[in-house]
Amino acid sequence: MRLSSLLSCLVSWAGAASPAFAGAWLYPEGQGQLILSTTFADARNAYDASGRLMRTPSYRKFESQAYLEHGVTDWLTFVAQGGAMSFRGAPAPADHLNLLIEEAKAGLPLTVQAPPGTKYEGLGLGAAGVRLRLFSFGDYIFSAEGSLRAASDEARRFLDMRDATQIDARILMGRAFELFGMTGFVDTQLAMRTRGQNGDEIRMDLTAGLRLLDRWMAMAQSFSAIAPRGGVASLVAAQKFQLSAVYELTPSISLQLGGVTALSGVNSPSERGIVGALWWRY
Repeated sequence: MRLSSLLSCLVSWAGAASPAFAGAWLYPEGQGQLILSTTFADARNAYDASGRLMRTPSYRKFESQAYLEHGVTDWLTFVAQGGAMSFRGAPAPADHLNLLIEEAKAGLPLTVQAPPGTKYEGLGLGAAGVRLRLFSFGDYIFSAEGSLRAASDEARRFLDMRDATQIDARILMGRAFELFGMTGFVDTQLAMRTRGQNGDEIRMDLTAGLRLLDRWMAMAQSFSAIAPRGGVASLVAAQKFQLSAVYELTPSISLQLGGVTALSGVNSPSERGIVGALWWRY
């Protein structure tokens, strides 16, 4: 697999890995939440075809996102997100060597300085969809969600998108619980996403939250994706883990701070970063 293609195959959590969380639950009519988030991440290594870490050209990216959930009816919630991103990638060693060879063949002066790496600043992902309540069973709630994702030709090189648009369809299951007097929840999502960098993808997102103190909640999230065929690699897979603390500043405003890291993967970057967000419920 070419190194440039490997770095393009970022199996990101853009929609599924958003710091916003509602999961299988829906908002009552006229109510909802808006999440403003920022993420800074970098990678200096990547997982190869055998799942082993190898050195690759480094990159850094900074993303700002807005994520909205709004209750249209008690059984239907509108969801949307949009954002901007900045990407800086270091050149591969072979890039400078190839440049020197071309200059030597042409009889031109040799360039001492390495060529600039990959760079992008602009709009990122945009998406819109709906979440539909299916049924409840005891303490469990089940829902379905579908969304249309879109990005410009230039931006999707840094997102997990082969085409200008994607469809994301998922089934969600949630359950609230109480543990030693502390309230919490678990949420499971199974999704199919079309036309990633390496073809159609299967995704699983797991979230657990526990209110440790009156205003403090700990939230652990796992984001997994696999694209078994259809692109430059025979298999692309990634599994990220995110741990956050969420502080309820007021009944309608919460602050989130956390870290995310790629625990394992196949033909995917070993990315790590910091996530911050402001949640506003209305």
